Amino acid sequence: MQAIFERRSVRNFLPKPVEAEKVERILRAGFEAPSAHNRRPWEFLVVTEREDLKAIADMSPYAKMCAGAGAVIALCANLKLGASPDPGDTWWVQDLSAATENILLQIVDEGLGGVWLGWYPDEGRVRAFASRFGIPGHSIPFSLVALGYPAKIPSRKDRFYPEKVHYGVWGP
Repeated sequence: MQAIFERRSVRNFLPKPVEAEKVERILRAGFEAPSAHNRRPWEFLVVTEREDLKAIADMSPYAKMCAGAGAVIALCANLKLGASPDPGDTWWVQDLSAATENILLQIVDEGLGGVWLGWYPDEGRVRAFASRFGIPGHSIPFSLVALGYPAKIPSRKDRFYPEKVHYGVWGP
């Protein structure tokens, strides 16, 4: 539970690689996420090469921190794994969100910092990333998590707002 309260978006990283063992534990946490109908439609791409990290940084004005990250994990929705007969079935969005949060929490437990980058539904970002990294057409880059050793950890703030909690019925 402590990782939930310690987690903050870290956007500045030390120039230090992230150990493979830590990356594997982070990925394992992503695989443990809950999933609608237990479809588990996620697949992960780990990017560590500096040239590739810089390319990701250029794909979005909100991804500049990727250039200095130790790694980026792309969470992709494999629609073949999460597909259903209903074309409006988008439960995979929730599945991939849960996996992203699990990854962010494990990053804290590993003594690292990270930040969630929304990729889907921005078509330009999705296309650019898929093209650069050979993502097949049945998979959608949903989110990216830039991670590494934090240069600075943002201070903790209490984010509980009782006025936003309703019991029984909506209202004060």
